[in-house]
Amino acid sequence: MPLSIKKMSHLLQCKINLYICFFRSNKMDIEALVKTPLFRSVGAEELAYIFSELRIVETHFKKGNILAFEGEACNRLIFLLSGSVKGEMSDPSGRVVKVEDIHAPNPLAILFLFGNENTFPVQITALENIETLIIPKQSVLKMLGMNESILRNYLDISAIFASRLSRKLHFMSFRTIRQKLAMYMLDLATNMNSAVIELDRTKTALAEYFGVSRQSLERELTNMQQDGLIEVEKKRIEIRDKNKLVQLIRF
Repeated sequence: MPLSIKKMSHLLQCKINLYICFFRSNKMDIEALVKTPLFRSVGAEELAYIFSELRIVETHFKKGNILAFEGEACNRLIFLLSGSVKGEMSDPSGRVVKVEDIHAPNPLAILFLFGNENTFPVQITALENIETLIIPKQSVLKMLGMNESILRNYLDISAIFASRLSRKLHFMSFRTIRQKLAMYMLDLATNMNSAVIELDRTKTALAEYFGVSRQSLERELTNMQQDGLIEVEKKRIEIRDKNKLVQLIRF
């Protein structure tokens, strides 16, 4: 005898409640997930139901563990639940260049899951002990088809990452430390709407971001100060000649 609509609705609600309890018992906060950019505007119960229809694995990585290798097939969406990772890639000379740090909650390599040449563009390494959700590509496709809000969020995040990647490629095209510093400081000045900026990372981290030694970075900052371009006081920098900095990054 076919189940009534009321009975089917009751069974579905029971299933949703079971998955919410499962997520909570495994310390996965479904209420926190719906506040992240990818799942924004999706109810907790609805997300729990969607997850119940997918193949999802919660995976823990220790500091220093590699989540994905550069050039490896990108056949899964890695969603960072807690902690942070770094993305690194090799330049033509074989030198390892740090691309960026990514902090939770964020999806990783979201732009590269689909397409003909869908490989991880960077090596992803845990900077600390982290928690992730691993969602296979086919499950991602199913998820996007199940909820329009998730689809829209996915596209919005992809556009943001594409813009960020474009700026990063532009940045990496600069050959000299002075050009990289000029671009970096002009960006900070624009964001802060001020000619006096505060470095948003340590000089050691900045040197790593540029792919140079800290000594080389410090030396170039000193040279730029002597040339009258900037005034440096620890992490505080005053831009003295914005026009010359702009000229440095023009091709």
